[in-house]
This record gives sequence, structure tokens and C-alpha cells, in this order.
Amino acid sequence: MLKYSLALFICAATMVAAGSILCAQSRSEKKEARIAESSQPKNVKGGTVFQVGIPYEKTYDAVLNHLKRQGYTIEVSGKETGQVITAMDIKGGYTQTGTRVQVTCIKDNDTQTSIRVAVTEQKRKKLLQVEPWDDPKVNEAESRKTAEEIKAAVAAAT
Repeated sequence: MLKYSLALFICAATMVAAGSILCAQSRSEKKEARIAESSQPKNVKGGTVFQVGIPYEKTYDAVLNHLKRQGYTIEVSGKETGQVITAMDIKGGYTQTGTRVQVTCIKDNDTQTSIRVAVTEQKRKKLLQVEPWDDPKVNEAESRKTAEEIKAAVAAAT
């Protein structure tokens, strides 16, 4: 029993010591982690929703191919989830704006699919130090424009 208790104490002490070493981060490492996390895609509400009379698989493939043909880099894509998210397109100098397209395909039935298009924008300052991105906001005008392009591309793919 004493050996068991001693072994348990040594294991616990080792885990605590290893945890404190792994959790020790400098201020700059924490800031870099915040900046990296802020640039990851986040789900947003809003955007433009429309329906097409085309099966889910064909719709998803047509959306993915259209975005690739338009020159977008695909960051996240999954036929099971129905999501296609492009990489952030960054413009600007000291004040930067990052734009990304998020498309979600929803299977309504065997012959009908709903498509949700959201063009999001995030802003940040890049002065002496790079600041984290702010929360994404949906650009409704760009979402409608992109949705019309995708609707035409899906209709042409049939």
C-alpha cells in the first residue's frame, strides 16, 4: 500500500510539473496565439439564402467548382457538413480588411437544395504590431452578388 501511494504521488507530481512547463507561455506567444485564433473561420448569422431544384451532391460540386474557377483558395470544405469556406483575402496597408466567402448547402429533399451564402469581412490594424482580427461581419451586398453568381453557376452545371 505504501509503494502504491508513493508511486501515485510521484506520478501526480510529475504531471503537475509537466503541466506548468507546457502552460508557460510568454506574452508574445500568447499574442501570436490570439492573432492566429482570430484569423480562423467563424460561423456567422445572415447572408443570402436561396433554393435550387437540383440534388445535393450536384449542387455542392457546382458550388465548389465555381469558387475554384473564380480564383478562391478553399480553406475548409466538407460534403458531409455541406460547408465551403474560402481562405481570407487580405487587402490594405496599415488598416487591413480580410474577406472570406462561406457557403452552406442544405439538403431539403432528394431534388431540392438550399444554399446559404455569406461574405464576411474582418478588420485589423497593422501598425508597429499586428493586432488580432475583429469579429466577422456579413457584407449583405456582396453576399447577394456572390449568391447570384453561384445561382447562375449551379443552374449552368445541370
